[in-house]
Amino acid sequence: MNTTPPLTTNTDTNTNTTTPLTTTSPDTAPTANRSNTFALVLTIVVIEFVSGFTQGFYEPLIPKFGETLGVDASGLTLFNIIPTAVAALFVPVLTRLGDIKGYRVVLRAVISMVFVATLIIWAGVAAGSWSLVLLGRLLNGPIAVWLPLHIALVHAKTNGKQATSAVSAIIATLTVGTVAGTASSGFIFRAFGALAQTVPVVPALIAVAVLLVFIVMPEFVSGADPYIDIKGFALLGLVMFLTIIGFVEVVEGGVNSGIGAVALVAAGLVAAVWYRYEKHTEHPAIDVRVLFSRELGPLYLSAIAYGAVFYGFLAPLATFLSNDDYGYGYQPEAISIAQTLTLVATVIAALLLPVMIGKLGAKLGLISGFVAAVIGFVLWTELTNSILKLGLFIVLVGLGFGVIGAAIPVIIPQRAPIGTHGIATGLFNSAQTLGGALGGGLFLSLLRVGATESGEITAKGYDVVWLTSAGILALGLLVVVRLLSRERRSTEQNVKNNVDSERIEL
Repeated sequence: MNTTPPLTTNTDTNTNTTTPLTTTSPDTAPTANRSNTFALVLTIVVIEFVSGFTQGFYEPLIPKFGETLGVDASGLTLFNIIPTAVAALFVPVLTRLGDIKGYRVVLRAVISMVFVATLIIWAGVAAGSWSLVLLGRLLNGPIAVWLPLHIALVHAKTNGKQATSAVSAIIATLTVGTVAGTASSGFIFRAFGALAQTVPVVPALIAVAVLLVFIVMPEFVSGADPYIDIKGFALLGLVMFLTIIGFVEVVEGGVNSGIGAVALVAAGLVAAVWYRYEKHTEHPAIDVRVLFSRELGPLYLSAIAYGAVFYGFLAPLATFLSNDDYGYGYQPEAISIAQTLTLVATVIAALLLPVMIGKLGAKLGLISGFVAAVIGFVLWTELTNSILKLGLFIVLVGLGFGVIGAAIPVIIPQRAPIGTHGIATGLFNSAQTLGGALGGGLFLSLLRVGATESGEITAKGYDVVWLTSAGILALGLLVVVRLLSRERRSTEQNVKNNVDSERIEL
């Protein structure tokens, strides 16, 4: 099979010289290779658009699920909590399998599972069964693994600026798909007039992705060690599960929730056991020396900070914009426009990322994204309500999030050890998903600060959320500035010595 070598540094042992991370120039690549790369990226772009559309399509329809199936607001929270938890637990395992068995093999299995999941959700709506719908959402969780496997496949088939441009386009397309799905589902529902006639749009689109993966998608097997550390993955999954449960309980029962506190403490203890086990086992699920290295560790920490705010602030923003007393008094249509414009800004930033990285470098580019987002939240907190304030917020936060969300998955495969591009990028997805679960719970708790005796949210609660968002992003910025090493231009052996691990090869 004609494949491009994976992204790596090469050492000439005779001259002791080093070649850069970009091993070949796209300008000198054969025309056939460029054509193959274009076909690969186009295929992935279509699939990621479908993924984004699917994930965005359901959100405006959640209240209709409640009306149709007789589920209250608290029960409806399971619609998003279940797939989020499944993604956090299983993405590391599935991406590791991709490194071992081949990315296309795992993509075929996962996309088929998601297709079946959408059919089960449709059947649940038709049968009036909430349990069946939740089963479908559980099986839908692995959709989160599409992106890291696609990024790993791109880095296996391309290199340098070509890879950066491809990944940026893929992430931008995912966001475009999310915008399209969110914006269109309400109109599609209105056209069909019933949920049971609206939901089939999703499996119809997923079927396109299935065909592309089975017919067009090329294969790549990295040659990673075939051993799978089941115990390590199980402990990691338990850490994520206990953490999510702990925060959910704290949100439901307040800061004095005994169950929540016990779950969070248990998560910390299990994390310590997991770290010690992974550090001393011969074939760890996650090489913690890589995970916490200066090359990758700060990226995962910053991904948690990014995910906490990005996935956590949208709901408070919507309710704030709708408030007549201290907000903007917007109707749903205006709120939708504001959120859509924010997502559009993230798309623009993702598309401009290759130019930014070319001018500033990867680290400074990522720093600029955090700086823009922090400034956006600070101004949102300090300025009085106006269209100008909202416009500044949309531009700064949207562009900032776009740069952060696109830059991290571009940088990670360039720094990851050979044969671990899938799991390394998958951990980014898990990190931001875990951050989103924690951030959502945290912000719901903070909104209660300053609440009236009747439980009504006040402006003080929102101010605390905005300041906390700025603080979390500032911590992410500090992590990147202080801990993230610069782009390495060293030999594989030098990198091994720097991280004190014979398994690290950049």
